Amino acid sequence: MAIQPTQPQGVGGVLDTAFQLYKASFGAVWPISLLLAVVNGVPAVIMAFTLADLDPSTLATNPFAMYNDPMTVIITLVAGVLALWIGSALFIKQRAVGIAEQMSTGEALGAALPRLLPMFIAGILFAIAIAIGIILLVIPGLILMVSLFLYMTLLLFENKGPIDSLIGSHKLVWGNWWRSCAVMTLMAILLFVILLAVGLVIGVIMPFAGLALGDAIALSMLMQGVSNALFYMFLGPFATAVLISLYWDLKLRKQGGDLAARVNALSAA
Repeated sequence: MAIQPTQPQGVGGVLDTAFQLYKASFGAVWPISLLLAVVNGVPAVIMAFTLADLDPSTLATNPFAMYNDPMTVIITLVAGVLALWIGSALFIKQRAVGIAEQMSTGEALGAALPRLLPMFIAGILFAIAIAIGIILLVIPGLILMVSLFLYMTLLLFENKGPIDSLIGSHKLVWGNWWRSCAVMTLMAILLFVILLAVGLVIGVIMPFAGLALGDAIALSMLMQGVSNALFYMFLGPFATAVLISLYWDLKLRKQGGDLAARVNALSAA
């Protein structure tokens, strides 16, 4: 049964749809989430071992000393590319569940692969736009962050190019900016609270583990890798579910607005 709504919803309705999509899709997307967790966790584990071999005085003078190892840099870059690919597949697979479309994990990964380069370019353009907005007066950067944030959905679901996806996201959100901001803010607060709880647990464990292992810095990186893996495994699908639900809602509102404009135009004629 399709979860995609057929009419616009309030903020609570969008989040309710996101929860429904998350519950209905987790059993189907967990292999992708697990891949994403592993890929994002590997660099942190590698850095933990790299840090363990570094002199603390070296880190004090050069916090980026861990990146002096070419292999660490290569692994980090490869992991980033793989994470972008797998994360795109998560969007595609989860949307398929939401519209009651049959799609295997392999098909989702296959569909995401041709979109990898456009996603990479769009991500860079998104970051540049936000940076320029923040440098100007901060507020423009925050406005652009919300209005451009759905570029991923348009690029993956509508096969738009990098620039068209960013422009399309702005057009989709504009007019419903506050609504979109409210949904994204509530999502961020919920994720922050959960991560804070996980962080408190890790904070309690770390001193004892540090005494046992004798390397607090490496242990910190290792714990960070574990928490990141847990986030991508269990919370990543919820974040994508919220963005997909918001995309659906804004598309319905946009289509309704376009229809109303056409009706008014015909009436005037």
